[in-house]
Amino acid sequence: MLKKILSIALLSVALTACGSNFKETTTRSGSSSMSFATEQTVSNENTAQHASTNEVTDKEYVFAEFLKDGTPVLTEDQASMEQTSYDFIAKNSDLFPSTDKSKVINLVDKSVTTKHLNKNLNLYLNKFVKISGDVIDIEEDNIPIGTTAIVYISDENDNTVMAVYPGASGEIFEGDVATVIGVPIANFSYENVSGGYTNTTLLAASFLAKENQ
Repeated sequence: MLKKILSIALLSVALTACGSNFKETTTRSGSSSMSFATEQTVSNENTAQHASTNEVTDKEYVFAEFLKDGTPVLTEDQASMEQTSYDFIAKNSDLFPSTDKSKVINLVDKSVTTKHLNKNLNLYLNKFVKISGDVIDIEEDNIPIGTTAIVYISDENDNTVMAVYPGASGEIFEGDVATVIGVPIANFSYENVSGGYTNTTLLAASFLAKENQ
């Protein structure tokens, strides 16, 4: 049942994002005649609306837009994506995904656990966190934005995260132990096989790998 829901969610998100939200780069700058590349001054707090000192293209917003549209779908309308998370993902788009752990591990706030995320997610919407644990479900599909995987990981505290990874998950399967590095998006709950509800945190995943890989 869960895998079928994930397939539908991925397809719905992909069609929504690719069909309605990818704008011309000139539209984002607020001017039809000026490229982002010509902008010289910027606010790092508002990446989605303004240019950066480097050239900004629509490619930098693809995953952020995908998750902006996808968060309500993936959380069954329990949550939406905060601007803080959107800006962080767009600003660090070259790290989504990153197949090189060394590129992101030093950016991780190692003090943050799933307990912190459950208590007050808003404090960590612009921070990389690292979660390791058992893979309780995983699915991967080829969709318009590219190969995308969704993986549920349960950590040592029996808290779960739902990570959306914009790449191939490789040799990671249900029952494996895996590590995900990503930025928190939202807290929500889903119905489990026992008929109750499991609280979880949606993550935009930068890095995903099987433990000891």
